[in-house]
Amino acid sequence: MADNVKVNIIFVCTGNTCRSPMAEFLFKDYLKSKKRSGDFTVTSAGLEAAKGDIMTRQADEALTVLGVKHNAERKAKIFTVQMSLDGDVIIGMTAEHALRCDSDNAYSFVDLIGVPIVDPYGLSTQAYVNCAVQMRTAFDGILEIADRKLRQKRGA
Repeated sequence: MADNVKVNIIFVCTGNTCRSPMAEFLFKDYLKSKKRSGDFTVTSAGLEAAKGDIMTRQADEALTVLGVKHNAERKAKIFTVQMSLDGDVIIGMTAEHALRCDSDNAYSFVDLIGVPIVDPYGLSTQAYVNCAVQMRTAFDGILEIADRKLRQKRGA
C-alpha cells in the first residue's frame, strides 16, 4: 500500500479571486482541524482567470473574520487541461463550472448541497462570509468523495 499517495483536490470558479480561493483556504483549514492535511493537496483555479490577479479584498476580509489562515497575495490560476487530468476531485462552484472542467472527477456544490455557490463579486464582506459558511456545509461530503479516491489510489 502506497501511504505517500495523495488525492489532488481542485476548487474551480470563474475568476479564481473570490469563491475558489476561499474554498481552497477554507478546505485546507477544515483538513487541518481533522488532522488530514497529509492525505491531500488542495488548490484552486478559474475557468476565465486573469493571470496574476489576487483575491478580492472582501474574500481576504471574510477569511480573516473567520480566522482562516490564507495568503491574500495568492495569484489567480487558469484552469488547464492538465488540471482536468490531474484532479482527483474537482469541485465547481456551479453545475456549469463542473461541466466545463470536462472531467469524470468533477462535482459541483449543486451535487453536494443542492445549490450553487453564487458569485459574491462586488458584494459586501458579509456576503463573502455567508458564501464561505455555505461552502463549509459541503466539506464533509467532499471529504467522503476524496477518501474514496484515496482508498482507490492506495489500492485499499
